[in-house]
Amino acid sequence: MRLRLLEKTISAVALAKADHNGKDYRNPLYNYRMTRATKRHDWETPTLRASLKDGLFYSLMVGAGESYLPAFGIFLLGSSLQIGILTTLPPVIGAIFQYLGVLSLDTAKFRKNLIAKSAYLHGLIWIPIALLPFFFDKGTTAVWILTLLVCVYHALLGFGVPIWNSLIGDLVAPISRGEFFGHRNKLCGALTFVALAVAGIILDTTSLIEAASLGYLLVFLFSAWCRLRSAHWLTRYDDPEYWQSPEQRFSLWRFLKKTRQSNFAKFVLFVATMSFAVNISGPYFSIYMLRDLKFSYSQFMAITAMNIFAQFITIQRWGAFSDRFGNKKILTISAFGVASCPLIWLFTSNFWVIFFLHLYCGFVWAGFNLSAANFMFDAVTPPKRGRCSAYSALLISFFVLVGSLCGGYIATHVSSPIDFQSHFNLPVSPYPFIFFLSLILRLIVAIVFLKAFREVREVEPIGHSALIFRIIHLRPLSGATFGIVSNILRPGKQQ
Repeated sequence: MRLRLLEKTISAVALAKADHNGKDYRNPLYNYRMTRATKRHDWETPTLRASLKDGLFYSLMVGAGESYLPAFGIFLLGSSLQIGILTTLPPVIGAIFQYLGVLSLDTAKFRKNLIAKSAYLHGLIWIPIALLPFFFDKGTTAVWILTLLVCVYHALLGFGVPIWNSLIGDLVAPISRGEFFGHRNKLCGALTFVALAVAGIILDTTSLIEAASLGYLLVFLFSAWCRLRSAHWLTRYDDPEYWQSPEQRFSLWRFLKKTRQSNFAKFVLFVATMSFAVNISGPYFSIYMLRDLKFSYSQFMAITAMNIFAQFITIQRWGAFSDRFGNKKILTISAFGVASCPLIWLFTSNFWVIFFLHLYCGFVWAGFNLSAANFMFDAVTPPKRGRCSAYSALLISFFVLVGSLCGGYIATHVSSPIDFQSHFNLPVSPYPFIFFLSLILRLIVAIVFLKAFREVREVEPIGHSALIFRIIHLRPLSGATFGIVSNILRPGKQQ
């Protein structure tokens, strides 16, 4: 008891002398672990508990419904170009509506009702998506109608995103931001994993009895219910009054003009160009698995679920590292990991090899996504957060669309100069070359753009190699262990 009291006293002294992020690495009494109880206490408010429940129901929707929209397009007999457009055009529409969400912020004093109303409508759009195979025959028309409905889906989602970012950024204390979102994303990842697995089993079972339309109906109606429950928990958020001065409002053109001077704009350019490189191949993995590799829905689900499972077991530890060592360090390490992910698809078509190697992909994507999201919260002041979020999403989604269209054009019009099929056990397909091209472009983006921006807050200094050793717990005498995973598997080990 006395020891706990002493630890709390030492932690309080360190926090009292901390910088604006709540940390003072020069204080000899500072110990990172001793702030954990204080940080966790910051989460235990009714609003943040509501945020967790909102996120959990939203994740069930994503796992059961959104993850299978490309597969649904393939089931409706969409072409490669149509699947590429289905995957990447709706996010562009969503980004445009993020801008409209920002405009609504300019005139709104309160934010909760705007988010909740768009979330309720967002849930209802699943109903016509679920009923689509019962009113239209498979083919081009059905796929274009699906694309239109998914555009509406992303428009409703996009409208609420900058408002939610603005609100949640005000509600989560900076000292606990990385670990709170790591904890939230960990729980959300677990439920996404479960929903993805159950939905895959349902779709696989119904397809075996030639009733896949019924399977999609069940899965998508469940997604609608989950989103409506998520919207309910959004109404439980605190809603502090929002205000911004006229000088804190700026146009998209002004934002783009600041790219050479603004550290945040350079960060957005890095994420946008990386998104371009990723989406040259990204929309086509589903087609490659289901059509060329002849994977079943269960196999498709298992590979996707392994990626999500890896994010689930590692993301909270990534959050702790980003709080301590900075988001830029995590971005640098994880970006090169993300760049190497397409290698998996260039040398094998074996399901089990691809399945287990996706543990690595989920691991690096968890670090990349979390550190990129947290960098925005650190780099942008609260009154500008919603606007910067919308402008960033608009720019990034444009690069995503261009990347997808380039990949689709290459797949249908450019013959591969590299004969992967004769060297490896791969089916005849244009996609391995697209995966290879994406890999090269990802590496170029990481090398060129990562050095263009800097960390925005004071963090504990550490070299990249030392941080990598901390992540994997490299011990020269006993060998390397996968530290993030092994810590979770040890009973009683705190994360």
